[in-house]
Amino acid sequence: MAPSALVFWSCIGLVGWTYAGYPAWAAQRARRRGSTPASGTATPPLTVVIAAHGEARRIEARIRDVLAQDYPPERLEVLVVDDGSEDGTSMHAGGIDPRVRVLTLPGQVGKAAALNAAIAAGTRDIIAFTDARQRYAPGALRALVAAFADPAVGAVSGELVIDDGEVVAIGLYWRIEKALRAAEARLGWLHGVSGANHAMRRNLYAAMPKGLVLDDLWLPLHVRFAGRRVWMVRGAIAYDQASASTGEEFHRKLRTLAGNWQLLAHLPRLANPRRNPVFAAWFSHKFLRLVAPWALLLALLASARLAGRPFYRLAFLLQVVAWLAAAFALARPRAAQRVPLLPAAGTFLALNAAALLALPALLLGPRRLWRRH
Repeated sequence: MAPSALVFWSCIGLVGWTYAGYPAWAAQRARRRGSTPASGTATPPLTVVIAAHGEARRIEARIRDVLAQDYPPERLEVLVVDDGSEDGTSMHAGGIDPRVRVLTLPGQVGKAAALNAAIAAGTRDIIAFTDARQRYAPGALRALVAAFADPAVGAVSGELVIDDGEVVAIGLYWRIEKALRAAEARLGWLHGVSGANHAMRRNLYAAMPKGLVLDDLWLPLHVRFAGRRVWMVRGAIAYDQASASTGEEFHRKLRTLAGNWQLLAHLPRLANPRRNPVFAAWFSHKFLRLVAPWALLLALLASARLAGRPFYRLAFLLQVVAWLAAAFALARPRAAQRVPLLPAAGTFLALNAAALLALPALLLGPRRLWRRH
């Protein structure tokens, strides 16, 4: 086999495994070997932490939303960490209810350090984390803590649903992602949670380095390092708003993917199969997505180099057409909705473009990746 052909097929195989092979394999394995932890009806004392910066407009409604949950009032408290806000966030959060505590930090330190401060100020065994802009579905907190009846469970992720007044249909990519997380949970491989809707045992909390982007990976990974399980409860729902623009959504993807590089720098053990108990899942689910855009570019170049052969000429043309169609889907999202799979192609292009830029974005400084909590 010619070197260019070897490069082409290796790259196609890598991308195929990342986005189709691994999710299908995990789903099949979960059906045959997956397990579900014990679930109970107990409502342990619970602290809901909200790290907020510049959220004076939304913080009161968010606190009242948490307190409105069907959870025993004497067992529920809200801890708001005001991360150096200058708009009166602390003032709007205080005085709402005796169950609300406000921790005001003297200057903005970032979400990771703010959460560290919250844990240091907390006393309850179970801590739930959310943000200022979401709202809980009825029964979300009860569903979130139910799996802690199993002592093997150290952390639980809820589900985030995009809502614009009515729940909107999620795209193909996000459906695959949710199904993959559910399969990983059943296999004991889950190592990421919804950052705005998760809970964990306080004694398993691992302090985060200042400036860390992905608290929603750092925390569950340390739960797995401690030998405990991370579970996912799809009935524990928090509603969020869709990104206001394509640019905002791209920034969110860029921040997440850059955070994966940053996490690897902080936790080099992730790349060691002997020290990472979820190495296969992390490598296939997280790391290969950082590599995939380079593989796609190499596949395009290799097929162009082999364009003298009919098969590779066709492969090159199909790739060009696919990328142009995906670009059209990003530029004209409403028109793309009329064509099956075209919106998914646009999402795929945006995801891989963000992955391509993730490392340079991180090198510019993690503070640039955060706009607000």
